[in-house]
Amino acid sequence: MSGDGTERQRGFGLFGKVARMAVAMVLVLGLAAGSALSACDSAPVEAVATVNGEEIAMEEFDQVMEQQKMQYMMQGIDLESDEMADALRELEQQVLHSYFIYPTLLRQRAEEVGTVVSENEMEERYEEYAADFGGEDQLKEQLEAAGMSREDLDEQILRELSIGKYVDAYLEGYLEEHPEERIDEDMEIGGDEVEERYQQLLGHYNELKGMLEADDPEVPVEQVEAQYEQLREQYGDLLEEGDFEGIKPQLEEEMRQERVTQERQDKENRVIMGHIEELQEESDIEIYL
Repeated sequence: MSGDGTERQRGFGLFGKVARMAVAMVLVLGLAAGSALSACDSAPVEAVATVNGEEIAMEEFDQVMEQQKMQYMMQGIDLESDEMADALRELEQQVLHSYFIYPTLLRQRAEEVGTVVSENEMEERYEEYAADFGGEDQLKEQLEAAGMSREDLDEQILRELSIGKYVDAYLEGYLEEHPEERIDEDMEIGGDEVEERYQQLLGHYNELKGMLEADDPEVPVEQVEAQYEQLREQYGDLLEEGDFEGIKPQLEEEMRQERVTQERQDKENRVIMGHIEELQEESDIEIYL
């Protein structure tokens, strides 16, 4: 996407990320090789929903739900309490739509319009997954543990990339029709905002420095040193010297890029959610929860 597409990772806004997370979840949780992105080709024993005739397996939905519940439990939340009953029902709907129904709708439309994914793109993504798992041997071990073949993973990757490429193409077309909605990449950042960011950084830098100098045995030295050195590498001696004017241009640019990225993501997510709502209205969706 001209201008606005340069910093996105090939369709990996909200829905592309969900697609990639779903593929990773297939590997990590050992989901059935059918898909966590869409219904498998063979009918599951029990379906949690159907999207234009494609069934979403209850087993796959339950495994994703268990992963989400585990995150709550790690935060010390009692899932058996009466107060959590409504929250869990809402979580079920969020998981079903975000991890299954929305990606399936996008994938189906991608197939309908003939979205093409090249072999090079497929191989590149496979190599990225291999790197994520510590190498191809480790990835193969994970595939075997999940009961999947390389062909199964390739099918997952194809669906993932199809969603990303379709989202990119849709957003590009939308912005061509609505150029007034493109993000201003030269937006100004207020001086007070930059000063506030500087004071936060300076305070954090001095705190890390003080922790290292205190030689406290309870301080996680390696972690503190890593953060301290990262700030030194990023800003040189400017924080040490308290040189606000020297560091100001760099902070302004960092904050501008952060804001451009955030506004772009917000706009893209809004546009794609609007498109998903249209797809839902056109589709036959049955939910059995």
